[in-house]
Amino acid sequence: MVVYATKLTVRKALCGVVAVCALIWGINALSGMHETAVSVAGTSDSIACKLKTNEDRVKFLESYGITVDETPVTEAEVRIPEVFDAAYTAYNELQKTMGLDLTQHRGKTAMLYIYSVRDDPSGEEGVTASLVLRKNKLIAADVSSAQADGFIRALTDRSSQ
Repeated sequence: MVVYATKLTVRKALCGVVAVCALIWGINALSGMHETAVSVAGTSDSIACKLKTNEDRVKFLESYGITVDETPVTEAEVRIPEVFDAAYTAYNELQKTMGLDLTQHRGKTAMLYIYSVRDDPSGEEGVTASLVLRKNKLIAADVSSAQADGFIRALTDRSSQ
């Protein structure tokens, strides 16, 4: 029988904690690899999904029949307000029609991606599709007109309004 004894030092304890954290992080990273990047339109009541790359976002919009330019016109970090005013409350009601809800993201930052729409049924120029993602997960989306009296609608609504 072999017995090995060692003195526990702060350095050894710190190395052990770092090794355990790295192991947990690695397991979490590998377990997330089976997750699909884009959900198929209409498979559930919610359109929430992971959109990790620009290609994922473009394919997602195309799955709803929205043809966009490949490169977003805007990529910006935005902050969801802590308290919703009337405009944000109305916007959140639109999101709820698609199974999304911004209330759980109040006060947090997210990424906004805006794409130029090529073939909107309204026939208007300057129509855009917006995707708001937090940690690559879709939390809000819409199609809107650039006109002062224009429209804003859910991705799932393809009417010409």
